Amino acid sequence: MLGYVRADKSELKMGDYEIYRGIYCSLCNALGRNYSPLARLLLSYDFAFAALMMLAVSPDSCTFNKKSCPFNFTKKCWCCDSRDEINTCSHYVIIISYYKIIDNLHDRGIKKKILSLLAYPLVALMHRKAKRLAPEADEITAAGMALQAQTEKDENCGIDKAAHPSADALGKLFSLGYDGEEKDKMYHTGYLLGRYIYILDAADDLESDLKKGNFNPFCAGFPSLSDEGERARFADRAEKALNLTHAALLDSLDNLEIKRFGTIAENILLRGIDSQAVSVINRYKGKEENKNTFTVK
Repeated sequence: MLGYVRADKSELKMGDYEIYRGIYCSLCNALGRNYSPLARLLLSYDFAFAALMMLAVSPDSCTFNKKSCPFNFTKKCWCCDSRDEINTCSHYVIIISYYKIIDNLHDRGIKKKILSLLAYPLVALMHRKAKRLAPEADEITAAGMALQAQTEKDENCGIDKAAHPSADALGKLFSLGYDGEEKDKMYHTGYLLGRYIYILDAADDLESDLKKGNFNPFCAGFPSLSDEGERARFADRAEKALNLTHAALLDSLDNLEIKRFGTIAENILLRGIDSQAVSVINRYKGKEENKNTFTVK
């Protein structure tokens, strides 16, 4: 995952923010316990959302306990790191990070390659354990990455076809361990989230991909962004694709039987990822926001 799935903290109640941060801290503790203190560097709020959704639909209540932060022993944080869902997501962090590093090694960006080469030995070692503890998740991710690489060999591949392998893999990871109708609903939510992330990342990276000659599903329709008209046309195209997927994603959230943390999930999917998309789209519209300034009307 790529860091796009995060809450709009300004709109979260304090109690909800403590829970959201507590799930992140729980994952951080689980990574340190299950793998290595350095594994914590791979964590992002994207994985915290996956854990939150698994906990949200679980029939069991979720108990948080205060623990010392491993990075600041004077600070206490709320944790529920004994839950199976947290441990499962800690395995996902390692598995997805490993295959992302493999993908970066085949990219044309020098900076990504160097960073990935430095990280590879340690992450590969942790991946051996993750593969043993979560073999089905590893198989799903490996197959998804292989299909994604095969799909992207077609330079004229459209956005729907290009987004499918990653979306399908995330849908399968979301639905692991569930049965029947609940499995279908979790798959649908994971699939649409994966599709949204893929489209947003493709839009975010289009300029650099055009310069480096990397694959991007938008390249065929927009081989150049040299003038404002082309940039505005691309922004409109990307915005429509994101809005359609976003609407379907919100519908899928409504169909889930959420037992807790519903307001946090709604905040992330309704406001959080949308604000990330607006920031990317506005860059192409020439409306980049000044993050050091805000206006109260």
